Amino acid sequence: MGADVTELVEAVTSSDGSAEVENISGHELPPEVQALIDEYDTFAGSRDSFLWKWVHRLTPHFTFSFVPDEHVTDVRTAKTLATVFITILDDFLEKDRDKETFDEAAKIPCSAYEMNAERAEVQTEQLRFARRVWDELRNVLDGAPRSEFYFPLFRFDTEQAVNAIEYSYLLGRYPELGNYQELTVHESHNVMMFAYSDIDLMYSPALPTDDLAQLRRLVWQAQMMARIGNWVATWEREIHETDFSSGPVVYALEEGLLTYDELERLRDDPEYQDEVVERLRDANVDAAFFDRWQSHYEELQRLSEDLSSVDASSYVEGMETVLRYFIWGKGKV
Repeated sequence: MGADVTELVEAVTSSDGSAEVENISGHELPPEVQALIDEYDTFAGSRDSFLWKWVHRLTPHFTFSFVPDEHVTDVRTAKTLATVFITILDDFLEKDRDKETFDEAAKIPCSAYEMNAERAEVQTEQLRFARRVWDELRNVLDGAPRSEFYFPLFRFDTEQAVNAIEYSYLLGRYPELGNYQELTVHESHNVMMFAYSDIDLMYSPALPTDDLAQLRRLVWQAQMMARIGNWVATWEREIHETDFSSGPVVYALEEGLLTYDELERLRDDPEYQDEVVERLRDANVDAAFFDRWQSHYEELQRLSEDLSSVDASSYVEGMETVLRYFIWGKGKV
């Protein structure tokens, strides 16, 4: 059976979500995470603290059941810190358009390179802070039972998230590159579902490696579902920020709802931004992506049934909650 996305979305949007938003806003972060967020908040253009509470509160819903109860707290902390880290890097390009600082920060997950916080024209303190977040994340993960075995995979998947940020940056410069196929291959990694699953694996007692390929096929579907949820929650804001890397914008270009000339006009005309947002709402682009979410959900469910040693039913159900959280967080994440 599984979820029907139309019913799910109608149930969320027709109900009063203020209580859920209030619960998220009142959520308390672990002290070690809160200390880093307090420091992050001293930088100009920092994100609203709602985002970090939203992530930390949501993490149990995309944590595999093979993570023992005694490790769930560390898994939540690690996933939140990973989100803080990748968001800092995203801000360097998306908000600051600062390629020099991003290029140095992108070296942090790579064992073969060392960032240079003293390089000319970089944001030195922000770079050092990004390094501290990564180091704190490493400290948490070093305590995981299978950290040594799975950390190379986590590093690789984090690097894919870094590449996704740069791909979005390139789309901003060359919107003619935009096509949905590449968007799914490159930009989808920004939501880090693969990296999050690697964290789960580090804390797994003994997942048979024979199941790893099937698990990653399953995570790919979940990643696309999370990416779609994020697009639906953020595309209107991103048009106003002249960020044209979201799925709905690329979809609108491919469907003839937008032209490249109009994208150029959007860069300089706030009133036209409002007009285009309204046009895409009228075209019901959200519905087109909810249909795609449904297709990924059905494949996720099918793949979960083929896992021989893992009960992934809670993970599958959790992706419904992930979509609910994106709808509740619209305009805040």
